[in-house]
Amino acid sequence: MMMKIIVLSRKPLESILVTSFTIATILFALPREYKEDETGGGGGGGTKSPVPTVIFNTLPPSTFHLFVLSLIFAFSFSLSALLIHDSSSSDHSTTSSTTAANNKSSGYSRQHTVVNLFGCLSLASIASALAILFRALLLTATEASYSSSSSSSSAPTTTSSLLL
Repeated sequence: MMMKIIVLSRKPLESILVTSFTIATILFALPREYKEDETGGGGGGGTKSPVPTVIFNTLPPSTFHLFVLSLIFAFSFSLSALLIHDSSSSDHSTTSSTTAANNKSSGYSRQHTVVNLFGCLSLASIASALAILFRALLLTATEASYSSSSSSSSAPTTTSSLLL
């Protein structure tokens, strides 16, 4: 039985790096409120953590924490894979052919395996972060549409349009 290995090139890793960094940067600009954690953090009193009210207001704070952790993992794994990939390719371009052949049989295959592992882990991390984000957006949108339809059932509705 032959196993197919996923090999990520440089472009997807750069895309994951830029996407995770951009989303993390946008998180700093969003308005937040301090919400009480359900578990209380194990201490005597409950701990409060900042949660963006625009997106994650319908979900518990632990979901936001999981989202941030997934972004950190995606960024870290993609950056590590890119750095290892760059260092291994620069090492092989500067060495002689005999040394490169020896490195290829020993160290290069390990570096290639680590780059592939980090690439797959960064892909899984950004996929989970985007899944959490889309779930939060969907729940926020459905709650907003439900609350606006139930509260403004007697009020006239207006439609806004964008003029180009």
